[in-house]
Amino acid sequence: MTRAGRHDHGVPYAEVDAGDVDAALFTQEPAPDGRGVIVSGRCPRCHGTTRTLFPWARPGTGSKGGLGRLFGRGTTSRAEDGPEPLLAEVHLCECGHAHPQCPPDTQYIGCGASWRIRR
Repeated sequence: MTRAGRHDHGVPYAEVDAGDVDAALFTQEPAPDGRGVIVSGRCPRCHGTTRTLFPWARPGTGSKGGLGRLFGRGTTSRAEDGPEPLLAEVHLCECGHAHPQCPPDTQYIGCGASWRIRR
């Protein structure tokens, strides 16, 4: 992974579309418990380390199994099956730092950036 710079804690929170980001800047690995895929990398806006779990759907959980269907699998697919990178997902900064002007009720603690991973 290429270093994009140090985490800029001073970047104010703003819901910004950072556009397409090169897949080479992110890693994907099975979750230790096998219930999903963890995508890790650096936020293209604040350069903080972000790590997000994308769970696989399970019957009876209320999930529609979108990831499983996206990759041509049933709702019981496991991360160990080696899924393709999550190119269809919109990724959000989850650097864990409450940036200035971050709303108190935000679901994701980060700078507010979103992006898609592309090859």
